[in-house]
Amino acid sequence: MRVAVVGAGIAGLTAAFRLQEAGHQVEVLEASAQPGGRMASRTENGFRIDLGVHMLLEHYDRTRALITELGLQDQWFALEAGAGGVLRDHELRAFSPKNAFDVLRFRGISLRGRIRLFIELARARHWRDDLDFFDLSVGDDALDAEDCDTFARRRMGDEATNYVVDSFIRTFHFHGAHKMSMKYFEALAALLVTRGEFQLFALRGYMGALPDALAARLHVRCSSPVSSVIARGAGVELSSAAGCETYDAVVVATTPGAARKLLLEPSNAQRELLAHATSSATVVCSFLVPVAIAGDFEGIWVPFLESQIICGVSNETSKGSSDGQRCVFSVFLHEEAARHRLSRSDRELSDVVGTELVRLFPRYEGHLEPLFVQRWPEALPVYGVGQVTRVRAFWAHGQGDNGIWLCGDYLNHPWVEGAVRCGEKVAAGIGARR
Repeated sequence: MRVAVVGAGIAGLTAAFRLQEAGHQVEVLEASAQPGGRMASRTENGFRIDLGVHMLLEHYDRTRALITELGLQDQWFALEAGAGGVLRDHELRAFSPKNAFDVLRFRGISLRGRIRLFIELARARHWRDDLDFFDLSVGDDALDAEDCDTFARRRMGDEATNYVVDSFIRTFHFHGAHKMSMKYFEALAALLVTRGEFQLFALRGYMGALPDALAARLHVRCSSPVSSVIARGAGVELSSAAGCETYDAVVVATTPGAARKLLLEPSNAQRELLAHATSSATVVCSFLVPVAIAGDFEGIWVPFLESQIICGVSNETSKGSSDGQRCVFSVFLHEEAARHRLSRSDRELSDVVGTELVRLFPRYEGHLEPLFVQRWPEALPVYGVGQVTRVRAFWAHGQGDNGIWLCGDYLNHPWVEGAVRCGEKVAAGIGARR
């Protein structure tokens, strides 16, 4: 079969790699100048910067298998810097939960709040065989009937919700818990209590090593934006600046917003799914900070109650983003702050974020050197109430309609591990449908 993959993010590249491995003729078309999507990296003033993904987890089974298959296993390493924690009342409260019991040691909330949180996490053991965090389609749809914020406040109280549950979701998804399905939380809790060791990992030097290695083994046409995808008879027509080409199948591995624009005549199932698919926005501002005052930490969660601008801070030193004198800080914005600032200049964004970072951590005053600004209008998917169930139904009825396959983490496959699994799942589906 001749297959086109639109989008060279990790999901699209994985799908293309598996399709090529199965003997298909595959072309990947990417609108930007480099592959990787939200896992891309770049070099700025001699410093490596990860533009989106900043860490990996021990639990990334399929990702790690792919890394080994590509010969990158020596680049996989554990992040060993200080754990960081959660900011509360201008004080950093150490927090690096490796298992459910670690929440009892967290001094950022009261003992009562810790106990309620622990009980809820322990209760999630009930779901250990029924839920899969990296494939939210697995399990009971009844868990998709309530949002995470409402559920958490009822079961764990406001304190645990504000400083742990909502803060976690904002740090890793940029939007509030009120937008997330309860099924997301239960699947994550089940992962934590059954697998343990929420150890953070990275690829030595830069995260873009994985998409770069995949792209090197594929026919990838960067700077080749696609304008439309439409079913034509027994094939699928893809239009770009180079003209129109017809393929046996097309994988649209873009954000849902881009997919809505590309599909000129989607099937009813594709139209329904994409109409309800939403994503959070964020801005990542990178700064150079003197190593002497940076502090030894991997990451900091910043609850919305502490800042309505910054949701998280990542210290990139342990990944090698340092010259010995200075290191890279990456600062992420809450959805609410990012959405209406996307059109602002790099300087304006760096000034706003730098001022807020100094307010939260006064020791950085006069020591922040703006390095780079990355805007993400569609940063990460919102696994909202009802959408998880809708996506699950789409996989059974709608995926692959008219030879067009949707692919990406928004299809109930969170984070890098989910994107890799989604790519493999789509490739297997195309092979089975052949």
